[in-house]
Amino acid sequence: MFKNYMMTAMRNLLRYKQYTLINILGLAVGLAACLLILLYVNFELSYDRWIPENDRVMRVETLAYDRDGNFNDNVESLQPVAAPIFAEQVEGIEQFSRLLGDSVALAVDGNAFEQEITIADPGVFDLMGITLLEGDAATALNSPDAIVLSLSDARRIFGEQSPLGRVVKINGEHTLKVTGVMPDWPKASDIEVHAFIPGTTPVFDHMPWRLTSWGSLSGPTYVRLKEGASPELVAEEMNALAIRVGPSNRFQDRINDGIKPQYEFHLTKAVDAHLKSDTRGGNGRGSIASLITAAVIAFLILAIAVINVANLGTMLAMKRVREVAIRKALGAEGRHLMMQILVESVALTFLSMLIGVAMAEASLPVFSELMNRELTSAQIYGPAMLVTLIGCTTLVGIICGLYPALVAVRFRPVDYLAGVKPKLGSRFRNALIIVQFAATIGLLATCLVVFMQAEYAKSKNAGFNSAQMLEISGISRPIVLQRETALREALARIGGVEAVAAAHGMPGHDYNNWNGLTLNNGVSKDMRRFSVSEDLLPMLGVKVLAGRLFDKNRAADARTEPDKGASGAIILNDLAYRELGFASPEEAIGQEVRTWGDFRSTIIGVVENLRTRSARSEPSPTYYWIGPHEYRHVVVKVKREGMAETLATVDQVWREFFPDLPIGRQFVDDAFAEYYDNERRQGWLLLFSASVMVIIAVMGLYGLAALATERRSREIGIRKVLGARSHNIVRLLLWQFSTPVLVANLIAWPIAWWSLSEWLESFVDRISLSPFPFLVAGLGVLAVAWVTIIGHTLKVARANPIKALRYE
Repeated sequence: MFKNYMMTAMRNLLRYKQYTLINILGLAVGLAACLLILLYVNFELSYDRWIPENDRVMRVETLAYDRDGNFNDNVESLQPVAAPIFAEQVEGIEQFSRLLGDSVALAVDGNAFEQEITIADPGVFDLMGITLLEGDAATALNSPDAIVLSLSDARRIFGEQSPLGRVVKINGEHTLKVTGVMPDWPKASDIEVHAFIPGTTPVFDHMPWRLTSWGSLSGPTYVRLKEGASPELVAEEMNALAIRVGPSNRFQDRINDGIKPQYEFHLTKAVDAHLKSDTRGGNGRGSIASLITAAVIAFLILAIAVINVANLGTMLAMKRVREVAIRKALGAEGRHLMMQILVESVALTFLSMLIGVAMAEASLPVFSELMNRELTSAQIYGPAMLVTLIGCTTLVGIICGLYPALVAVRFRPVDYLAGVKPKLGSRFRNALIIVQFAATIGLLATCLVVFMQAEYAKSKNAGFNSAQMLEISGISRPIVLQRETALREALARIGGVEAVAAAHGMPGHDYNNWNGLTLNNGVSKDMRRFSVSEDLLPMLGVKVLAGRLFDKNRAADARTEPDKGASGAIILNDLAYRELGFASPEEAIGQEVRTWGDFRSTIIGVVENLRTRSARSEPSPTYYWIGPHEYRHVVVKVKREGMAETLATVDQVWREFFPDLPIGRQFVDDAFAEYYDNERRQGWLLLFSASVMVIIAVMGLYGLAALATERRSREIGIRKVLGARSHNIVRLLLWQFSTPVLVANLIAWPIAWWSLSEWLESFVDRISLSPFPFLVAGLGVLAVAWVTIIGHTLKVARANPIKALRYE
């Protein structure tokens, strides 16, 4: 019996080639898109699940409070100085490692490389389940001059030779010995590691505060809890211990004053950190909301493809009325007819699945690049995935054929003999078409708004002119910082350079140093401190609200002392003067403030807020000061004309100063763009999904239009005989297919408007929603529908009516 079903199914599929092709391709595109999106979702869910015993591995996070006890931030770091104390004295902690990332210049055999390194504790290999390819994990990080490279970096630096025991030079002054080679760090990780060095390394002796200060939050710390240990109880012990051993001014004194300690610690599972952790920072951080959105989109794409097949199936059933009537008249039972149609549907779906998998495989590299994720097709062919794929394909096939099969079962042969045509649920079919187009229109509108918001955020006035602005990083390295002034002078002499300055932070490098400012009236506030050279603010073209900018001719402006975090003169931003309680910018000018060690500074100016972070971040109260020992970037403004030659000369000057150090430079506009990587991924995912939906909808509409015009050919013939012109016929049929699209707009717009309003709330700087993207999406889909339909309608409208009426 099954063989008969299959032979009949293949015969029917070949008999209606055009519609079979539409169904197969539409379903294949839907399955391929669904598969790609699910691969992305699966990748996002796999973050840090490769860590052994990951149900006990936690990341320590810090809740920070300002000096008034108000919540300030949730940071994905723990003070490195606290980690060994907690690991030693908190009962529930079994293993720990700090992971402090940085960039260094690595030189070997006369070649210089930019090298990302991570300070780690010796327990990192056990904690993260890393087996070294070369070297001994038990001793690899025991020596202060040790470095462990990843396999890719070892090959990049040393080629195919074994690097074990080789000596490299770091930042032009420190020598380290390669003590191990580890496998490349998994891509599904919230941190990125290329090399390990121990915390005892001398490489960062110029920044001792990173490992010794309770105010330093410069990298994540991971801990593995003992079996049965409660994360909540461990966090409570950590907080109680910090109150006892931490600086009293950050903990106990604040509690005595009735306010929260400056820091409170809590634990987040490593496997949850990528999607659920509410912290700033993170490389390409995802979110559970965006993942749910992606899964819903995958379901919608598949649903639309299924709707297409079901709709075309019901329309094709009209062409098989005679076959069904004869089968029933000859004694065929309803269950046999249902099984026949379901077998046809499942066969078609399996053909679509094979083509869809091939499409997904072919488009995976492009999709991976768009989503900025290294996705592989290997998981498609795993036993679990294959079973799931076959099971889902069968289910989809049954769903696609169920409605046409039910229609066939209910149809009576006597109706055909009486000339009665079956009613195949036109209202239900139109409802499905409306749902299909509503989802497509909503997704297109969302896609447009996401791209508009990303473009707005990138082009939003940052408070300074970032055009042709080049930032050179790595200035904090001692060997560079010693000659930083001479480097700036040499760069300023380049013909294509308009101005040169130095700064502590720039876009793309979110250094977040804070300091307390105290007025003589006792008002004291924590503020972000931002070290700049005298040239930076004028070069950026910031707007002065009151007072003046720094002046090189006034030595008092640059007066400073080590570890004071301020200079003789400081400049406030708009938020800072308000935070200190001044009624106007002018009132702040000339006021004296005190910082660490009772160092006194004078407020000489107030400027507009400068935005150096994402549009999602609230601007911070900030003061600017002259602190050369905190410079991390040289900022160069280059002329547009001859830019390539200017950049080449900049590189040449750097090599003359630091032949063993590679230059790290980036345009400020490009750094801003990196902040919106997640939005960019969302936008491309939405555009990809919307495009797939449009393709599927168009293919389905094409088939439905062909069947509808074929069914109504006699009606059209009669209309033409009675005097109707071609444009009357075209208008009639266009209106029939336009109505569902117009209704779909009425459904899609309010839903999309509400969801987008909620999404935009996460941005500090955001666009205002307008009807424009919704009109573009709705009219665009309507135009595509018209273009799809009009070919069929013109063909039928221009046909000789005699051909349609000759049977009568």
